[in-house]
Amino acid sequence: MNTPHDVQTRVDDDVESASTHAAAAMRERHEIGMTDQADGLRSMFAGSEPQLYCLASALPPDATVTLGLGTAYALRQRGHLTLLVDEVPLFERQTSKGFAFPVRFDLGQVFSGSVDLNRVLRKVSDKLWFASGVKVAAAVAAKRTRSLTLMDMLQRSGLDFEFVIIASCEPFGSNMPCYGSDVKRIVVAAPNDESLSRALSHLRELSVLVGGEAVPVLIAGGSESEGRQAYERLAQQSQQLLEQPLQSLGWVPTASATRFGTSNDGDLVLPITLYRSLVGHMTTCG
Repeated sequence: MNTPHDVQTRVDDDVESASTHAAAAMRERHEIGMTDQADGLRSMFAGSEPQLYCLASALPPDATVTLGLGTAYALRQRGHLTLLVDEVPLFERQTSKGFAFPVRFDLGQVFSGSVDLNRVLRKVSDKLWFASGVKVAAAVAAKRTRSLTLMDMLQRSGLDFEFVIIASCEPFGSNMPCYGSDVKRIVVAAPNDESLSRALSHLRELSVLVGGEAVPVLIAGGSESEGRQAYERLAQQSQQLLEQPLQSLGWVPTASATRFGTSNDGDLVLPITLYRSLVGHMTTCG
């Protein structure tokens, strides 16, 4: 027979048990809510696609290599996680016989499916990575490329690059879709006839893909008046022959490497202001 004391004890136990279960349920709902919120934030901010830029260089090959390196380092110094892709063929280089950072494999092999992406990307420093792209044109010409772009693969890899920079002397329109669907282009040229002719050829390749959007152009070398005249001449030819508008990024001076004791007159010394101009455009127009 239960005494009043026994009944009261069972009631107290039931109340305590109910309170414990209620508190546990509240904690569980709170934790689930926090988890859902964290997952939502991760899905909102993780895996964002980097800005993809092609530096379509009408400068000599060695200067194009330097152009890519300087721009990538300038982005890194501003705290941007950057991947530099070097498309300049090795046999065209005179001063720099190899890559700035030794690599075994090439993005052309990745696009054709013979090598995984992680075997091509090389980490140079905390904010800078490097890859070779000299075999991309051959892979495209042989029709060996697959449907996944570099942007697709980077998003799957979990590497949240902010910028991917392609330094190229031959920015073929057929190569660019391998990298991504939204490739922004900047043409860099010298004010001499040979470089301007090469720049016009680049614009012809790019005009097919930009859909009438103005292509940014930076003139490097010569005097300021020569640079201004060179841009005006290029813009006029681009409009008349291609109906392709241009956007001026200005002019920067350069110096011949012979002034610094090298024998390669075609190698240019590019100033820091050039990289600042390019990075300023990239970070404000992206």
